Amino acid sequence: MSEQRTPRTANNHAQKTYSHSVVGRLLWEVPVIVQRLCGICPVSHHLAAAKAMDAIVGVDLLPPTAEKMRRLMHYGQIMQSNVLHFFHLSSPDLLFGFDAPVEKRNLFSVIRDHPELAKRGVSMRKYGQEVIQHTAGKKSTAPARSPGVSTNTSRFENGTPCCKTSSV
Repeated sequence: MSEQRTPRTANNHAQKTYSHSVVGRLLWEVPVIVQRLCGICPVSHHLAAAKAMDAIVGVDLLPPTAEKMRRLMHYGQIMQSNVLHFFHLSSPDLLFGFDAPVEKRNLFSVIRDHPELAKRGVSMRKYGQEVIQHTAGKKSTAPARSPGVSTNTSRFENGTPCCKTSSV
């Protein structure tokens, strides 16, 4: 039997390389590894991997606190990412117009001409990063931990399961 192979593209190669890098790794290492996929949304990649690891060990339902903390962490990521996009990337075009000279359409011009708006953007992004920091342990890149099963080295605490699981 010959194996069907798809043509290798740059994107296909990158995906295969990353998936190969998590094979054989410890369960709680995978979310930390995959968060490096993207510099803009590492929390989203981390949480997706944590959810996948939960499924691998048969977790059907996280404890309510863990579920809420994961959601809050993700909301912090969404906030800081959208603020970054709007204030740092889009606001120069929106404030000065698409017909303004390219030299004018940049973040430094926004800071110079609209300092209060620029400060508000920095403060809002900082708030989103602080939400991530308080729920995940750090704010600069991706989480150091994810509430729930993927952070537990043992599935049992005091002889009882820490989460509801299907038969494993």
